[in-house]
Amino acid sequence: MHSLLKSRKAQFYILSAVAIISVLYFLSRWLEPTSMVDTSSVALLDEPFVFNNIKEKAMEVVKVSKDCEELQFNLEEYKQFAENYALEKSYLLELFYTYPSCIPGTDVNFKMKLISTRATIASNFSVTWP
Repeated sequence: MHSLLKSRKAQFYILSAVAIISVLYFLSRWLEPTSMVDTSSVALLDEPFVFNNIKEKAMEVVKVSKDCEELQFNLEEYKQFAENYALEKSYLLELFYTYPSCIPGTDVNFKMKLISTRATIASNFSVTWP
């Protein structure tokens, strides 16, 4: 009789533990938000990364140019390269630059816009030519 009572107690404790775990599991599923904000689409956008990379490299082109002819050549080459690269990715890149003179210390002004079916990103920035 004593072992039968212990056996029933053990079964009760096991059944109670399973019931409590089940209740806690279903409560956690019920309390979980039904609609979570999906931010993965923003992370999957390639446009900001392409735009920032083109911008960074444009600044670098200005900084590595040693004289006025090289600056003019490098900027035109880079502009063609960047626009072709954007076209390969099905983006439209508008890249304009101006510099008032060929005196060291002059600012090269850029106006950039990247357009895709999902995003449009634009920026105006200046880089001092050494």
